[in-house]
Amino acid sequence: MTDDEIIDRIRGQARPAPLPPPAPPQAVADLEAAVGHPMPALLRRIYLDVANGGFGRWDSALSLTEDGDEPPVLEAYLAWREGYGQDYPTPVVPLLTWGCAIWSLVDFSTPEGRMWGWDPHGACARHRLFPERFTLAERLTGWLDGREDFPQPPVPTDCPHC
Repeated sequence: MTDDEIIDRIRGQARPAPLPPPAPPQAVADLEAAVGHPMPALLRRIYLDVANGGFGRWDSALSLTEDGDEPPVLEAYLAWREGYGQDYPTPVVPLLTWGCAIWSLVDFSTPEGRMWGWDPHGACARHRLFPERFTLAERLTGWLDGREDFPQPPVPTDCPHC
């Protein structure tokens, strides 16, 4: 699916509430400055041209400026970096929660927006944050098609703590 098709599907998707208006450009610039990488092009288009959050799985992508239940992306990102410690991959930015402390995150250092997952259940601290096999476009297409592909940590074979 092309970026244009994904954007058209996000706009046309039936949802309980309308999408919020697009994010202000300054919110994108502030996040990119904090991360030190540009936002992947598809995600940037969605935030600036479609909606300031409220898309994705269960329409729960974080807002860049405000959200009733979750902090704005920049605030969440800074909390992740601080809470995870020095080993946190700084270009990885939280996008949405699956509930039960499971998250999907986007790698801003990759143009296609490589996805990462966070699942604190059943893995040691070293393996709770992990790269996934999905790009942002693939993840969004899955959500739009109704697939529930939860983030799946790799099964470490050499970790005595998992």
